[in-house]
Amino acid sequence: MTKKIATFLLAVTVAIAFAGCTATDTTSSGDVEVIVEETIIQDGNSSMTTSENQIPSDIPSNPSNPSSSAPVSSEQPTSSESTGGAINPNYEWKNHSKDFKLIALTFDDGPSANMTRLVNLLSWYEGAGTFFVNGNKINGGSYGIMQSAINAGWDIGNHGDNHLVATIGGIGGGEASYDQIKSDINNLTTKLEGNLKTRSGAPYKVNFYRPPNIKPTANTFKVCSEQKLAVIWLKHDALDWDQGKTFNDRRKVFKDGISSWKDGDVILCHETGVFSEDTYKILEELLPDFYRAGYRFCSISELMQMRGVSIDQISGELNNVGGNRGMVTNILDAAAAGKK
Repeated sequence: MTKKIATFLLAVTVAIAFAGCTATDTTSSGDVEVIVEETIIQDGNSSMTTSENQIPSDIPSNPSNPSSSAPVSSEQPTSSESTGGAINPNYEWKNHSKDFKLIALTFDDGPSANMTRLVNLLSWYEGAGTFFVNGNKINGGSYGIMQSAINAGWDIGNHGDNHLVATIGGIGGGEASYDQIKSDINNLTTKLEGNLKTRSGAPYKVNFYRPPNIKPTANTFKVCSEQKLAVIWLKHDALDWDQGKTFNDRRKVFKDGISSWKDGDVILCHETGVFSEDTYKILEELLPDFYRAGYRFCSISELMQMRGVSIDQISGELNNVGGNRGMVTNILDAAAAGKK
């Protein structure tokens, strides 16, 4: 009897110990024993069991929820990319960019501290965008913030040294002159190229200009053509400048875009301003839906690189593509149209 009790107690002890451990299956192949680890589900949460399956420490946390798991992707990763059922955010989608629709998110009227927050948010989705900055907003700390954005894959574009609106910025409120526009553009380009580097440490080159208030004139195009600057407009407007629109109006722009935005589209947003917070909140909410729907987010230059578009194809004054008055609204459409 004592022997039976001892055997029973031993069996119970082994069962309890086994229940608290990671389950393993073993198979033998010659002299090699292969151990396949499985994940134990505790309280509804998946627990990683190997160091290979841990989300890498250099992947930033979701800014709004640092403890959250990686966003779920539509990609089909190989077994080495599996993270116990979740998608490893290190998946190299850029090597398979043709499988996705690439979107150029752009943000005007910085630089500001909001750059860092936007960079962190997009980094969580393996993405980037383009900042169009004003020279009169640059201060002592701005170059460091902009350099960090460049290092994270973002572009810095020219939005005018003093946000000169070409149609009303001239003497007496008329059109700005050729010299005024050239000075406003050149002064900012000089500041940016003199203080910023590429990720590799080479001198930074400014390639993109967005006319303040999206109001170019013939002189705007003349200056930009001479300097090989691409004049970037918009395909879709976040409406974060429009006081007549509500939060729901702004959210609808993005919500509708989940099914309708085209590969290469340019989206106009604002980094600063009274409604820029709306844009951040909407992106924070809806970026996972875009991600699952097969969209990815790039700087303009990265989108061009992945689609084989050169600056010559989109700079200068373009043909009138879709009524855009010579400005780029979709990178691929502009490249297809070519220059006049």
